[in-house]
Formats: sequence, structure tokens, C-alpha cells
Amino acid sequence: MVLQSWMGGWSRARRLAALSLLACLAAACQTPDPVVVNAAFTPTSDLAARSPTQIAVLAVEDGTADAELPERRAGRHLTLFRQEVIRQLPGRLYTPITPVAVDTALASVPKPAPGKSILQPAVLQTLAGHAGEDAVFALRVASWDESNLAVDKHVWFQLEAVLLGSDGVLLWSGQITGKVRAGGAGVTPRDREGMSRSCVDLAVHEMLQRLPRCTR
Repeated sequence: MVLQSWMGGWSRARRLAALSLLACLAAACQTPDPVVVNAAFTPTSDLAARSPTQIAVLAVEDGTADAELPERRAGRHLTLFRQEVIRQLPGRLYTPITPVAVDTALASVPKPAPGKSILQPAVLQTLAGHAGEDAVFALRVASWDESNLAVDKHVWFQLEAVLLGSDGVLLWSGQITGKVRAGGAGVTPRDREGMSRSCVDLAVHEMLQRLPRCTR
């Protein structure tokens, strides 16, 4: 009798455990995707024909400086954006030139006039061909919103990028918009700065996944 009672309790415990597991699995299936993006990048035929290898990554342009809230300004992350592009380009089989060499080569080149973006063809062409590169990579952070980072661990962003040959020929361009979760599908960093850095990493990763690999 005692054994039957114990076995009955064990069966009920197993059923409860199974139901709990199913509930957890269902909840996991409903977990928001850590990365949700809409990207529109277009490579030109010249990219495949030239297959540039040496890339000069320009200083990142801030398109968020006029945002009212500090949480919607990307200014403090611009250096990190550039570092992440440089760090991740080899994963696409490109070789980035050191930023010191790029900045030194561009030291005597006039800065874009106020109100002008480095992504504008006439401006970007003046910045190409100074560091011995095959192509220049220009990035603009058009929007960056980490106002809810402490709540849902997500950052909304929009990045615009151009890859231009050293002779001014367009190779690849477009933009990516969306949101990324700090830590991706893994563990979320504990502090806010760590979460911000993780989101920059993920945003750049998603952008560069749309850049065709170098085939040389």
C-alpha cells in the first residue's frame, strides 16, 4: 500500500515535471529573436570583377548627433563601430589597413563641409585612394536607440555603408535597419556598457554578412 502510494506520487511528479518541461519549451519557442533586421545592400558588377582586398576603413560618421535623448546618440560608440568593422572584415576575407595609416594618409585631405555626408559620392571620392588601398569602406550610423536597453536588452539601429574603389568606382552600398539583443542568443552582459558593446558587435556583424566575400 505504501509502495503503491509512493509510486502514485512518483507518477504524478513525473507528469508535473513533463508538463513543466513542455511549458518551458513552449516559452522558449516564443522568445523574441535576438536579431531582427531588414537589409538592402547592392553589390555592383565591379565588386566581383575587381575583388578588392586591401580596405581602408574610414572614421565612422555620426548621424545621431542631433537626437534629443543621450540614449539615442551613437557618438560615444563611433570608435567601437570602426574597430568592429576592422575586426570583422577578415571574416569576409578582406584585409583592413590599420586606422593609423588611414588617418595619417588623410590628414591633409579637407574634411567634408558642414551638412555634407561622407557617403555622398562627391565627398567620398575625395577620400579614396590616399592610403594605398583597393577600396574605402565608409559607414554612417543613421540611428541608434538604446533607451530601452536596461528593460529588454535591445537596441534599435540603422546603418548606412558604402564600399568604393580607390578610383571612385562604386562597389557595394546600402543600409540595414533593425534591432539586436545584447548577448545575441547567449548570455547577456551584466553592465550597460557591455550590453552596448555587444549590440555594436552584432549590428556590424549583420551588416558585413551582406558584404560578398572577397574571392581573390
